[in-house]
Amino acid sequence: MDKDTDKNDSNTKLLRVFVPTSFEGVTSVAVLHEVLNKDVQLDVQYTNHIDFREYKRFEGADMILVLGFAYMGYTLPDDFFATVDVPFMDFIHCSTYGEQLTGNHIISTVNPDMDPVKELFTFLQRKLGSTILEKHVTMTEKAQYLIDAVNAYRTWTWKGNDTTKMLLALYQASYKWLPNLLQGLSLPEIVRKYAPIIKGQLVKMDEYIESKKKMTKRYTVDIEGQTCILKVVYADQYINELANALLNEEQTADSDPYPVIVCVGRSTRSNDQLSIRTKAINAGKVAYTINRGQGKETVASVFTGVGYAELMGNAIVTSLTQNIQ
Repeated sequence: MDKDTDKNDSNTKLLRVFVPTSFEGVTSVAVLHEVLNKDVQLDVQYTNHIDFREYKRFEGADMILVLGFAYMGYTLPDDFFATVDVPFMDFIHCSTYGEQLTGNHIISTVNPDMDPVKELFTFLQRKLGSTILEKHVTMTEKAQYLIDAVNAYRTWTWKGNDTTKMLLALYQASYKWLPNLLQGLSLPEIVRKYAPIIKGQLVKMDEYIESKKKMTKRYTVDIEGQTCILKVVYADQYINELANALLNEEQTADSDPYPVIVCVGRSTRSNDQLSIRTKAINAGKVAYTINRGQGKETVASVFTGVGYAELMGNAIVTSLTQNIQ
């Protein structure tokens, strides 16, 4: 819980927010720190997944925000609606894919072209009187800059956005601590205070991406009679930035008129995951073909069904066994 307020005070409202630990998720928390009035207690729940059937996660709060997690249309229990679809609390869900949640008092949006935090505040600024939250926020110029920076990153329009670059560098350096670094400082003050960190992180990112571009394996594949360029590489950081750099590399090459598929793999606890970005071919369809993954027109993800460590382990065992025999 992140606000210095007492929930026992009858005037205090509890806002529980569910966000991923991504740049977009953590910066969205920084936005909330900036705009929430002092009569709101903020309970931040960083998570990698939301199953809306787990309704007990939503109990005990006056306002619930679920930002960046998709609802995939499964049947919800009656207890979910009894908990959140009520007139005396907010339940606001914003995602870039999936399906909308339905209910008399539930607000749910799915917008593939806008980051959830921008979608949220676009709605709140209409002042429709339909939410508790809109009565407890005060927008600032700094908050709007943060929102626009996150949205630029989400939509990959941040090439000339210095605010996005600065925030991304600080996120890479501080992770979930980012909201604390930003709190109480104007954007110029943030730049002056953390200039060496920002510069160092940007250089580190550029060098990492360049090194990974040299490691990338390139293939030509035929998909339903269409010749495509496939690029595959593993990375443990800067996943989105690397994928976008590999994709843009092809967009500027006149000699490569073919559709492009970029797969950046990373290890997980079990099966590895591929982040997919595409040009001129549907990314969601590619992900589904690989291993029943899912996604949108140009962005998707899929679990591979096997981990890199397992593949290497099996190869080593085979090699050792053959040599011993």
